[in-house]
Amino acid sequence: MRWIRAIAAVTLAMTCGFGAAWADEPVQRQPVLDVNFPDPFVLVTKDGLVAYATNSNIGNRHLNVQLSRSADGLTWSAPVDAMPRTPSWARRYGSDIWAPEVMKVGDKYVMYFSARHARKLRPDGLTLCVGVAVADAPEGPFLPKGEPLTCGGDIGAIDANPFRDGDDLWLYVKTDGNCCGVPTGIIAQRLSPDGLALTGEPHVVSGVTNDMPWEGGVIEATQMIKRGPIYWMFYAGNDYSNEKYATGYAMCKTPIGPCLDAKENPILKSEPGTPPLTGPGHQSLFEIDGDMWIAYHGWLGSDADHNRRRAMYIDLVDWSTGLPVVVAR
Repeated sequence: MRWIRAIAAVTLAMTCGFGAAWADEPVQRQPVLDVNFPDPFVLVTKDGLVAYATNSNIGNRHLNVQLSRSADGLTWSAPVDAMPRTPSWARRYGSDIWAPEVMKVGDKYVMYFSARHARKLRPDGLTLCVGVAVADAPEGPFLPKGEPLTCGGDIGAIDANPFRDGDDLWLYVKTDGNCCGVPTGIIAQRLSPDGLALTGEPHVVSGVTNDMPWEGGVIEATQMIKRGPIYWMFYAGNDYSNEKYATGYAMCKTPIGPCLDAKENPILKSEPGTPPLTGPGHQSLFEIDGDMWIAYHGWLGSDADHNRRRAMYIDLVDWSTGLPVVVAR
């Protein structure tokens, strides 16, 4: 089988090395979950991996928040709905529940997501806001709270990313300026200890701007991690709907900057192949047994065939040079 080594059980996969399931040499990229699974986020649990994704129609079912499970990162279950009930503040039909991310806080699992507000308007229509939902287990069901955490002022907010820095919890969101001809930016704000409320003042993350040519005037889908003394903010840039969408990162001194874009950007971009990798972005980094991996989506299919979709890929992140390099696996 292509770049697969058999794993006897979930425990072997998780304790003896997630990488044991992957070949030693880089190969042609192939999706690990070939359904429409946009904006993937992967959570490592004691029982394996759980991936969440933006709403989609699977067969004749509409899933608000897609959820898929895997023991080895290669074979994934058919998606189910992790949040069957739409938030009360969101538009009931066509709520656009996007980019869910989950963090364990205490004995609860807290999900952050974007959704279309039922009443709040912006210049191009209904505003997108960031909401929060809670569950007792990573597979849900997640129960949404009655009000959004933030709507990002007049233009909306999307792509919420929670980050734990010691005892501090942060939430990053994108101001959705590209909806309305306004520059996009990244806002950071502290979360309450239970992760259910924003506290303190919002901060514009300094140095993370959309002024590089490859970004096409858009930065979004941030994910903050910390390695040693450095904060690393990964993000996607450009138009998500085509081959220009790509992934880069910035190095930051604190959770709110200042940050410096990497000269190597983008570190993940479209490339030829069978199938070609098209528009790789909205990344999710996760770590198992000291190895870091990156999940992301890429376009497959075509509008002409009515099967255009964003499938999920997973690659290794190599830090041997001190900087992140994405290696096909």
